[in-house]
Amino acid sequence: MTYEEFDFEGEFALLDIGATSSFLRTGCIRPTIIAFTKEGGVESIALDWQEESQTPQAFEDARRYVRDLEPVAYALIAHLSQNGSSILYHLPGGDFPTVNEYLALGLFSETGYARTVIYPIRHSGGKHSLGMPTVAANDEITWQPLGDLWGNPFCQGDLAQFRPRERAVEPGTPLWQQIVDLTRLRIQEDQPNADDYMTFLDDLRNGIFVVAGRPEERLDQVILRPRTLFNPLGSITTEAARLTLMDRIAPAVEKVTTG
Repeated sequence: MTYEEFDFEGEFALLDIGATSSFLRTGCIRPTIIAFTKEGGVESIALDWQEESQTPQAFEDARRYVRDLEPVAYALIAHLSQNGSSILYHLPGGDFPTVNEYLALGLFSETGYARTVIYPIRHSGGKHSLGMPTVAANDEITWQPLGDLWGNPFCQGDLAQFRPRERAVEPGTPLWQQIVDLTRLRIQEDQPNADDYMTFLDDLRNGIFVVAGRPEERLDQVILRPRTLFNPLGSITTEAARLTLMDRIAPAVEKVTTG
């Protein structure tokens, strides 16, 4: 299925009707992602976690799964509450607040067209209802927990490489020379781990890094770190457009050292 064959308006109407009717009937809804594939199929991914601290990883795992489907669009439905810029997602059976509580749903497409509708939830006399929603489209959207799957497909743990003529650190600069000199010194002082230091230099020369995350406020950027234990760079934040995806999940590293 191409995007031209994807009925955005029709799918959004069904999403809106389904999400609101389900919530009004049950009073809760599990965070769910619906992916529309190029083959015309539809996959639904229900999120779950044991502790609140696990919520970001649940969304990251779902993002990776949906990205690998290479969809033409995806929808997201969630029951959430908001305190300032902090968002808390709720699972069925949990304790829900009675203020700043919302039913949020959105549809995001490969072409960049997107729409979100966020309904305030009202409680009265033991019953719940939905107030007038806030509707946003495209650049007006502020709620996009999976980020930009198409413009920025990188997920935590991926191996990324800078495109030709793009560099994390430009050769010949003072920073480049300092890093090379420090690495050579480490090789001389710590021969048993020389392979790790050499791998760092090779990766730096070839522009290979592990994706450590994405800034919440910039959907077009990626946070990188070296894949070696030796890490004099710390982390680097750069535009996703400067990178290509090498491997979808990189080997885990037990720890990261700096200096």
